[in-house]
Amino acid sequence: MNHRQGELVDAVVAGFAEVAAAQARCARRVDDLRRWSQAATDAVARGRGEEAASLTDQRSAERWLVSEVACALQLPEGSASALVADSQALVHEHPATMAALSQGEVSYRHAEAVLGATVGLDETSRLELDVLLSERARTTTVAALKRVARRERERRDSRPLVERHQVATVERHVELRPCQDGMAWLHQYLPAVQATAIFNRLTDIAMAVQGPDEPRTLAQLRADASVDLLLDDDARTALTAATVTGADGNSEDRAVAASEAAPHYAGEPTQSIAGVADRVSLGGIKPQVAVTIPVMTLLGHSDEPGELAGHGPIDAHTARRLAAQAPSFLRILTHPETGTVLSVGRDRYAVPADLKTWLRIRDETCRFPGCSRRAQRCDIDHVKDWAHGGTTDHHNLIHLCRHHHRLKHTTAWTVSTGPPGSTPPDKPSSRQGAPYRAPAHHDSDLTADVVHWTAPTGRTYLDHAAVQIASRQAEVAALSAPHPVPGPDDEPPF
Repeated sequence: MNHRQGELVDAVVAGFAEVAAAQARCARRVDDLRRWSQAATDAVARGRGEEAASLTDQRSAERWLVSEVACALQLPEGSASALVADSQALVHEHPATMAALSQGEVSYRHAEAVLGATVGLDETSRLELDVLLSERARTTTVAALKRVARRERERRDSRPLVERHQVATVERHVELRPCQDGMAWLHQYLPAVQATAIFNRLTDIAMAVQGPDEPRTLAQLRADASVDLLLDDDARTALTAATVTGADGNSEDRAVAASEAAPHYAGEPTQSIAGVADRVSLGGIKPQVAVTIPVMTLLGHSDEPGELAGHGPIDAHTARRLAAQAPSFLRILTHPETGTVLSVGRDRYAVPADLKTWLRIRDETCRFPGCSRRAQRCDIDHVKDWAHGGTTDHHNLIHLCRHHHRLKHTTAWTVSTGPPGSTPPDKPSSRQGAPYRAPAHHDSDLTADVVHWTAPTGRTYLDHAAVQIASRQAEVAALSAPHPVPGPDDEPPF
């Protein structure tokens, strides 16, 4: 039995070694593609009598390359860009790690850890660390390798830590990642001192609330304290820590910690952070959040889930609570009648306010394949340019983030739309977009049109699956919400 189990373990190890070797081959192929694209761009420049491609041409070619790699591999463009850069670094700058990966002795995650640890180092230090870490990677976990890498990098990086820290703080950001079951991750990339202080403050507040009658775990209390501090105007709910004795009986120390963790407001009662997860608390902030709620769910006759824009399904109870308790929310009900304007033809370039709302809920995000930038932060673009006879209607309008808006208008990528099941034109006619074909369906049976993107290589990709928000039985109606201010009737930005 033990012998058989050993054979199976060996088979698993061999399988993962094959995967690592295949990833090394893929890295070489990605770099081959990058070098071919660069060479082709230089060849075009030489054909114009230039010695080499300009910086603008090089960046344009890089955008084409990254966009198509993203589409072909169904990756976010950030991931595709990282793949191209990592492949170049592995093939040309990390021979020891590339050799270990090719032989299946380390995983691609180990290789990524080595790449991250050597960014910004001079060539001598990079090659030295490449050898050291590739050897260590053969016998340790990725997490342990990263710890070793941080320490060894500090010994070799000649730049002052304060200088490196100032450069790194430019990358600070907050990231939202929707999850299943109505949950989401909120990540913050911050300077270590600030991140540690925030975590310690949340821990102090959470520990102060703990007691024999408090059923929540320390982790749950940290999360609830974070919600209170971020969403309440004055964070006064955290002041309960000043009057609660913890499980160890040390009320004085806990009170000091809590008083330092939250501001005091004279004459105001102390409140508990209990129940924070079931409360909608937005303080003085007045966001507009779109919640699509089936009308029977709103009336309590059905438990069909609602839809939170930018997240996805939410349970019926939460959807009803949001509709009832949050007057600043945009309520969108599936209703058999609507007065939404879906087209103004060639009468005007500017998009009417109610059509903007309709398009925002339909698209949800940028309509380039794989792009997840929220529609609220995108441009509304005419698929067939207004200047070339395009109309201002829902079939000819899509949301594009500024990056993909420029990609459409300044590169050889082309775009067209059609009803579900349609195919793109065989021969796009110009850099301004493929010939626009009027959809065969009628306004009484509306769907979010399919968007076809054709790369300079001729490969065609479809955008993300758009939400079907209208049909003969159910159309979108934006209720109980002020119309956004219409934009100026200026010429389009491109």
